[in-house]
Amino acid sequence: MNAETDALRKRIEELEAELDKARLGQTGGGDTLAYIQEMEGRFRAIADTAPVLIWLSAPDKLCYFFNKGWLDFTGRTMEQELGNGWAEGVHPDDLERCLAIYISHFDAREEFSMDYRLRRHDGQYRWISDKGVPRYTSTGTFIGYVGGCMDIHDQIMFSEQMETQVEERTRQLKHSEQFLQSILNTAGNSIASYEPVRNPDGRIMDFRIVYSNEDRFAQGTAEDRRLAGKMCRDVYPGIFRNGVFEKLVKCLETGQPDHYQIDLRKDGDIIWYEASVEKLNDSVTVTTRNISEELKSDLQLKDLNRQLAIQNSIFKHSEENANIGSYAWNVATNELECSDNLYRLIGYQPQEFIPSFEQFLSFLHPEDRHQAIRDGIRAYETKVIVQNTYRVIAKNGDIKHFRLSGNFIREGENHLMIGALQDVTKDSELSDALHKKNMELRRNNEELASFSYVASHDLQEPLRKIRAFSSRIMEKESQYFSDSTKDYFARIIAASVRMQKLIEALLSYSGTSGVNFKFVETDLNSIVDEVKSDLEELITEKDAVVEVLRLPVLPVIPVQFHQLLQNLIGNGIKYSSPDRRPVVRVGYNMVEDKDGEGTFCRISVTDNGIGFDQRYENRIFDLFQRLHGRNEYEGTGIGLAICKKIAQNHHGYITAEGTPGVGSVFYVYIPTNVLEQ
Repeated sequence: MNAETDALRKRIEELEAELDKARLGQTGGGDTLAYIQEMEGRFRAIADTAPVLIWLSAPDKLCYFFNKGWLDFTGRTMEQELGNGWAEGVHPDDLERCLAIYISHFDAREEFSMDYRLRRHDGQYRWISDKGVPRYTSTGTFIGYVGGCMDIHDQIMFSEQMETQVEERTRQLKHSEQFLQSILNTAGNSIASYEPVRNPDGRIMDFRIVYSNEDRFAQGTAEDRRLAGKMCRDVYPGIFRNGVFEKLVKCLETGQPDHYQIDLRKDGDIIWYEASVEKLNDSVTVTTRNISEELKSDLQLKDLNRQLAIQNSIFKHSEENANIGSYAWNVATNELECSDNLYRLIGYQPQEFIPSFEQFLSFLHPEDRHQAIRDGIRAYETKVIVQNTYRVIAKNGDIKHFRLSGNFIREGENHLMIGALQDVTKDSELSDALHKKNMELRRNNEELASFSYVASHDLQEPLRKIRAFSSRIMEKESQYFSDSTKDYFARIIAASVRMQKLIEALLSYSGTSGVNFKFVETDLNSIVDEVKSDLEELITEKDAVVEVLRLPVLPVIPVQFHQLLQNLIGNGIKYSSPDRRPVVRVGYNMVEDKDGEGTFCRISVTDNGIGFDQRYENRIFDLFQRLHGRNEYEGTGIGLAICKKIAQNHHGYITAEGTPGVGSVFYVYIPTNVLEQ
């Protein structure tokens, strides 16, 4: 996790702290609420635009927020990831370790870092680095953790390209080795012998030079050039800073020889030396040689080999995780090289057989071989890989589906086809299953259409006859009936009427489930005028007031939007309080989407009716759900379900707020760019 990510995480913590302060000081005033909304908006904006995956957890260890980067990476919704849902994307082999680190550090309130594999939206597991930090309020109260993740999965490079570089580096190394060998043949090593100088407690404090051939190269008089008898602290003070002194002491005390490399700065250049130290009686002998040129080449080769090893390891694990096998086919020589995982995908051990184009064809299903040959010829002629899916017969007889892809490269006079085979058997099976489900869904839709026809014609006809004959009996024979018989007939007629209304409501609900709706730029004020006209009798009966602010022009489905507003305004009048005049207000304002993905027109319908308990907010939008008895208020329990379906058809949603005995307000959110949805 780099400094930029840590700074982003700290900024998010600061925003959360400001939010906590604002919430603790909230008095219900508009300014405070606006400030909280602004801070929450800034928090989500920063989190969703961050180049890392961010999560937040509460003190109960359950995660309650994931930023857009996380959701885009996993391809899952916020609801799927909440709580411990995020753990479903962790690789099974990493899950137990991941949870153990998370829980232990969470309980200890300690910062943690861990690497694990997380499933990306395309099904591939990728290594990510996750860092979690405990969060506290300004008063020191622990409120959970904030975490940031980064994708550390390196890009896969073709091994053949790396091998070409290795060959070139190897050639350079051989040249360097020859050059270094010529230097060694003409230059001798430096040899010196040191004896320890101890303090009264027997601790080695310095070394005295007993012998050194370096005085051959020193300048000045013979006495000046003589190093024997001098102290190392005076001649080589650097050994007390670079750790060499400790190595000499250790060798003398343990008797174990040592080999090390050191670098010295001389005339502005850094010179590397290789040294060996051995114990001889109560002294040490040090042999040193200049390895600067040799080490440069060696370090370059080691770095290259390290990079190659890392890339090969990444390539190998990536192939295994993605069910991919790679190959390289020399078109001129017909030589075929395959990765170890390609062997495994068809049920063989690596290098169990000698790969060739003919061998590859033998694994193909007989019905796919001619197509593979045609694709190969076309690819060779056009130098463009023809991507296709073939059936392969594995060693155990199973039939698998493989997708072939790749590219042509030129290496000298040779043309190489570099590519990969991916096991898409599960994808093929899922595709078949999806096709079957689609067919089943089509049959169900046809059955539903048939049911709708029966409901709209056959089921209503008996009801009409029941109502008609019951009404005639009551008109002509009621004087001969007892009061109980009259009550029974009245109930029959009422039940028939209710049944017919339920059927009509069901048909209306099913009519909002189609997909071929046409959106039209519509002045919502004209729709409200039509609704008021349709409800004129109810408005007059209830002496209701319907106040409408100027509404915008939006792309909507006119018929459905008329039905939505009629249901909401009608409910506001119908569910009125008996002790006051019904008042319904219709207005709107523009708001930003809660996920920051666009602008919504929020249409509000407010009434002063009987209201409802807020805990029933979701229940009232379900089919046949009523909060009051049929004898109290007339209705089928389908009207708000239809409103919810219509809002969804407009790529929006509907919410409600209510207070018992005070009133209700319904919010309909419609995206302003609904035509682009």
